[in-house]
Amino acid sequence: MPAPMLVFDGDCSFCDRAVRFILARERRHDLLFVPRGSPLGLRLREEYRLHQVESLLWIEDGRAFIEWESVAHVGAYLGGLYARLARIASLLPHPLLNAAYRVIARVRKRLSRPPRRCLLLTSEQQARFLA
Repeated sequence: MPAPMLVFDGDCSFCDRAVRFILARERRHDLLFVPRGSPLGLRLREEYRLHQVESLLWIEDGRAFIEWESVAHVGAYLGGLYARLARIASLLPHPLLNAAYRVIARVRKRLSRPPRRCLLLTSEQQARFLA
């Protein structure tokens, strides 16, 4: 089974912090990261007909998930408490969860300052960042 991919906004501090959060807490270490504006990110968004979507994309098993579903997949990937929180939140109506996602997405660049230091990746982590 191919590794899951997370397509994220590489120019967004909030998204950068989300990637750092995942890297610090992941257990499996097989998630591939793709900046949304990279050639591969653009190709994936086009392939899944999501080129207009301003959302994280979680791509796994030939399917792409956006908005709340992408966050739920991140939670499941992280496991433990994060997977449980995602399952509990999934009990809420998905239109409500997607609306909350869109509100945060709209103001995400105002929610987070640029990181104080550059993200230092191990060679194994670097190999998982695709462009």
